[in-house]
Amino acid sequence: MPSLRWIFAIIAALVVLCAAALFFLTGRGDYKPVWHEERLASGATVKVTSMNLVWGADHDDHALGGDCFSMEYATATPDADPKSKDEEVQEVFELIRPASELWGFKSAEVARFPTITRKGHYDLYEFVRGSDGKWSFTEEPRKVFAAD
Repeated sequence: MPSLRWIFAIIAALVVLCAAALFFLTGRGDYKPVWHEERLASGATVKVTSMNLVWGADHDDHALGGDCFSMEYATATPDADPKSKDEEVQEVFELIRPASELWGFKSAEVARFPTITRKGHYDLYEFVRGSDGKWSFTEEPRKVFAAD
């Protein structure tokens, strides 16, 4: 039968190993956002920070027709006037429009952030495909509260 000292030594070793594993698995410094630079048709560049296939769900029931692609990006011109913002977002939307149409989706979302850090205020654009096949959008200012 192992002695009490032997059992405490094993427990201490396990605690040290778990602490080391936790340290290495949770990171050792500042988080650096991941992004992919994309050149738009106008020649401007944006940094795509997120591209998701969003399942339409309503209280754990699949809501058919609510599925869409959602893209988040950081703009190179955060202080642009509203007309320039809308033009840029429409160009960014063109990156996901063909896939949205191929999948038969009737909506898409594009979020325009001022920086690659997902904090503070941003603009959410909701695109909707009409019965004639043309896309229209609405813009809504939003704020990330979890990162404040």
